[in-house]
This record gives sequence, C-alpha cells and structure tokens, in this order.
Amino acid sequence: MKNNLDSRTADLLKDVEQKKQDTLARKEMMDVKPLEFPLLGELKESNLICDEHLCNLVQFRELKPFCKKCAMEKILIENNEMTEEAAAKYHKRTTYDWLRKQSIFSDESIRHATFASYIEDEKETIENKKLARHIAGEYLKGATYNTAFSGVVGAGKSHLSMAMLQAVNEFSNPYRRCLFVSVDELMRRIKDSFSNKQSRFSEQSMVERLIKADLLVLDDLGAETGAISTDKGATDWTVRTLNAIVNGRMDKPTIFTTNLSSAELINMYDKRLVSRLFRGTKGHVIKFEKTKDKRTDIDYGF
Repeated sequence: MKNNLDSRTADLLKDVEQKKQDTLARKEMMDVKPLEFPLLGELKESNLICDEHLCNLVQFRELKPFCKKCAMEKILIENNEMTEEAAAKYHKRTTYDWLRKQSIFSDESIRHATFASYIEDEKETIENKKLARHIAGEYLKGATYNTAFSGVVGAGKSHLSMAMLQAVNEFSNPYRRCLFVSVDELMRRIKDSFSNKQSRFSEQSMVERLIKADLLVLDDLGAETGAISTDKGATDWTVRTLNAIVNGRMDKPTIFTTNLSSAELINMYDKRLVSRLFRGTKGHVIKFEKTKDKRTDIDYGF
C-alpha cells in the first residue's frame, strides 16, 4: 500500500510533522505547553487495510486513504536521502573540488593541462610522459614518495605535473585533495597578506592548506627568488615557510618542478630542505635535458 500516498497528503504530513518538532523544540527551550494540532483530529480511520503493516488506512477530508506508518517511513527515507546527498556534496567540495578551487597558478593555461593535451614531439617527451603516467598510477594506489621534474624552461614540467594531479583527482576513490601551487605566486600572496589582515592567504592558513593536501605540486621552485642565478639565496623567511610545508608533508607525496639542479637548489635554500624534497625520488626524477622551450613555438608574424 506504499503507493496509496499521493503528493498532497505527503506534503501535508511533512508540514504537520515539522510543526510538531518545532513546537517540541520550543517547549524544551521555554517550558511552555505544546500547541494543539487540530488538523490531526480530521484524520478519519477507514475500513481499508495496509498490506504492509496490516493496520487501518486513514483519510484526511476528501484525499485518498493512506497508511500513517507508510507515510512516516517515506518521510524518513526522503530525509535520509537528503542528508546523504548533502554529505556527499560537502565531501566532494572539500576533496575533489580542491584542485579547481584552491590551486594557485601563475600561468592560468596550466589549469586545464592533461596527459591528452601534452604534445609528444620527440623521444624525451614521449619517455617523460610515460613515466609521469606510471607515477600517477602509483599515487592512485597509495604511493607516498616524492617526484621531481627538472630541466630547461618551457619543456612541459608544469604541464605534466598538473596532468598527474588531474588523473589522480579524477580517478581516486574515495576522493583526495589534490593541489597545484606556483611557489612564486604563493609567496607573493602571503607577503601581500602581511598588510591585509582580511586576506585568506595568510602564512598560517596557506601552510596548513598545503600540508592538508593529499597530493601537492610545488611548481617552479626557485623562481620565487626573482632570478635563476645560482649564487642568489632564498630569504630566511622563504626557507622557513618551505620547511614548514615540507616537514608537515613527510608522510604525503609531493611533486615539485624546478629549472635548477640539486646543487643549485642546495645553494639557494639549505641541504636539509632539499634532502626532504628529494625524499624517495630515486627512480622518480623526470628530467628535460634536450626538449626545447615549447612556449617559443609561436609565430608572431615577423
């Protein structure tokens, strides 16, 4: 007899039930006598029997007779479905949607980078894409080692690292928090927050966000110093900030890209920070040594 409940009756019962709950809640807070519900007095018991609960159906005015127990079960099911749907949306917003909403780019074109859009035009790019796809597959299985991209400017390091994030973000079950962060842009936004107390990019909040990510890309490490000079060191504040992020991620995988060699990174930062960045990267370093700068392949017409 579950099908004997029409939408008007269901809506009426929901309204009555909500009013009862609201009244009881007010009574608990104010200790007042609960209100009466005269509409309930208009429910008339019929001679029809519910096949499910073997009880008499009731009828409200001229509406179709229905089973009160069936009606309550329907309401509970719908409430549970709404609760589960809301929980699922919240979970997706705080995991899957991180890559789109929380990432920080210095080059917006990287936002849509995928393996499919990566151009393989020489042996090195073919091999590096294959290795990147393999590592992304291992991250999907739970690997926690770090990955390093190194080599010439414009070879596609940022593109492939973002493609890895896209793959892990799309196929993880359950969802994971994937995050792409341009180190240069990160440091700039944190510095801007020093004079803007309302900024959501405060040092503490950004360090916590990067630590919380399940898979993180630190893009273009070294560019935040303002030059690619090997004898220019990062500021103490930059080193402390990066150390806080890397130390908080010792049990989580981090992908980083850089135009510098390991020796140049040590000279720019410090040996301990670089050592932790390279944790587990043996066999997981993707080098671009021969690939030309893909960003210069533009015909300007002169």
